[in-house]
Amino acid sequence: MIHVPERLRHSVAGGPGGDEWLEALPTLVQRNARRWQLTLERPFDDGMAAWTAPAVGPTGAPVVLKISYPHSEARYEADALRVWAGNGAVRILDAHEDDWALLLTGCRPGTALRDADLDEAAHIRIGAELIERMASVTVAPDAPFPRLVQVAAELADIAGERMDRLAGSAPIPWDRGLLLHAVTLLRTLPVGAPREGLAHGDLNPGNILRHDTDGTATWVAIDPKAVVGDLAWDPWPLITQVGHWTEAVPPAGVLAERTRLLSDLTGLDGARVAAWATARGVESALWAADRGWWTGFRGADGELERARAWASATTILGG
Repeated sequence: MIHVPERLRHSVAGGPGGDEWLEALPTLVQRNARRWQLTLERPFDDGMAAWTAPAVGPTGAPVVLKISYPHSEARYEADALRVWAGNGAVRILDAHEDDWALLLTGCRPGTALRDADLDEAAHIRIGAELIERMASVTVAPDAPFPRLVQVAAELADIAGERMDRLAGSAPIPWDRGLLLHAVTLLRTLPVGAPREGLAHGDLNPGNILRHDTDGTATWVAIDPKAVVGDLAWDPWPLITQVGHWTEAVPPAGVLAERTRLLSDLTGLDGARVAAWATARGVESALWAADRGWWTGFRGADGELERARAWASATTILGG
């Protein structure tokens, strides 16, 4: 038997094929541990879409085994990690496509940016450096990655359907104007972006880990949901999830200041970054509402409150 973290079980159970995947998970873990001759340790507790555990490989090197719950956002994770080849992201050692299994370099000490007790400026500088490093790679024309134009259009369709279906049962204030604005942004922002590249897609502070090499503190991104398109798509979770972000929503002026710093470091247009944060915040709120997670700062009401603040920050930044 293997330990399945409660957060992962809660997130996957009831989803498309989720119960079947959870039932098959022990077999998947054991098969891939044998394939790569791994000695497994206790899995990490904070994953929501994959079973992930530190391990020791046959040479004694620290590695990580990751078995993803099959979903479209994770389909090209291995391809993205190969393109980045350690340039801002964790190194991939091997993969097994049919099992949705990855073998990754182990990060030591592996501290997440969200737990690093850094001030806001240092937090943003670390994320901005990774955005720049990952954006510097060349993506082949025949690379398999989805285009953000298509991804965002699909999210707009899903968000619109959820908005209409859930409106009658919403136990929280249902700001239809904000929701419609976000759907419009999802359709229009990807078109004609001034700077495009291979975007990480989920650059939240839990997906940025410290990985010290040769006595030097470095940071790498993990768990990409890679897309090709507007690089302003990426900063939303990085500059939203700062400090005690689940306890209070920062004023729009604070969000605007964070965005200005990130823009100075990356050259990304601040108003576009904030507009994407508005759209993605609303889309996240509708996802939570669809799961029945209406209340709390991680539920639909908290996400919508943050999205309102981001909409105001967009105006401050000239959008």
